[in-house]
Amino acid sequence: MGLRHMELQHTIRQKYGRLIPYILVRWRSLALILLLTLLSAAMVALMPWPLKLLVDYALAEPGAPGPLQQLPLLATPESLVIAAAIASLALFAVSSALDVALTYLWSGSGQRMVYDLAGDLFRKLQRLSLLFHSKRTVGDSLSRLSGDTRCVFNVAQGVLISPAQHLITILTVGLVAWQLDPQLALLLLLAAPALALSGKYFGEKIRRNARSNRQAQSRIMAFVHQTLSAVPLVQAFDTTRYNRVHLSGLTDAAVMHSQRSVLFKNAFKFVNGLTLTIGAALVLYAGGSRVLSGALSVGSLLVFVAYMRSIQRASENLMSTYGNLKAVEASIDRVLEVLDSEEGVRERAGAEPLPACSPGQCGHVR
Repeated sequence: MGLRHMELQHTIRQKYGRLIPYILVRWRSLALILLLTLLSAAMVALMPWPLKLLVDYALAEPGAPGPLQQLPLLATPESLVIAAAIASLALFAVSSALDVALTYLWSGSGQRMVYDLAGDLFRKLQRLSLLFHSKRTVGDSLSRLSGDTRCVFNVAQGVLISPAQHLITILTVGLVAWQLDPQLALLLLLAAPALALSGKYFGEKIRRNARSNRQAQSRIMAFVHQTLSAVPLVQAFDTTRYNRVHLSGLTDAAVMHSQRSVLFKNAFKFVNGLTLTIGAALVLYAGGSRVLSGALSVGSLLVFVAYMRSIQRASENLMSTYGNLKAVEASIDRVLEVLDSEEGVRERAGAEPLPACSPGQCGHVR
């Protein structure tokens, strides 16, 4: 079992490795996206601090904290309230601008990756033999070109972009939380091992069902394409009723796989949500106890509550990305099946070119 597991992991790494060149060719855009991601994570860590300034210094204990005491504009509680409001608006504006920039850059880079892969797949399909195409329908090839090639976008997002964004957010928030209270910070990150086990259990189930779902959708497209391409024969032999019954059977199979996919994903989401909710309850209990004992301020507890929600969202998105990535493996298999197919006619090294002929003396093919 251990050997088979290692072979499976090696095969999966090879699959993803085949798509890496389509991703790394956009390395400039990816580097800029990573930089903006770091800034976005910093904004997430700073967002709750105006609330701490308001509760701990403007309301409970009037007076600006630390170095801010030297600023005349922050000498009164009223000025601190105004400063907290302005800081909150400014952080929201910067965070929103960063989100827009990240979405714009990623959508452009991701679409170019998809079209690069689709172009290579299209060229390969044109060079494959008639025997290859006779065993597959045009609808199936169109499904691979139009739908399955998006796997490179999902791989880039699932392997590089989304994990980087969520992990940077979790690490940044975790480091800032550690400076406030190490014990509560550990509770914030306690759910990570349980989430990893959940992803390992549900991941393979989601991947297998996704492959069956893509095959069912491909069969529907292939049958519809065949039927519409032969409308004269359909009308001549009056096969309309048969075609309708056959299409109904294909759609029933597709619906069944779709429902199973929704079931697995919702179960995955439920387990992760329950794990994170238990972790949040522990943070609230421990944080409330520390506030009552005087070891933690109310403002700091509010910061932890905000961080708890940020880490919860990042963890949920990270686990959802893992589940979606397992589902994408079905599309990767379908793309690589074509790209790895041997061409019937190949260029041989050292092949001699056709002899030149003068105008009017060249042969022709009938």
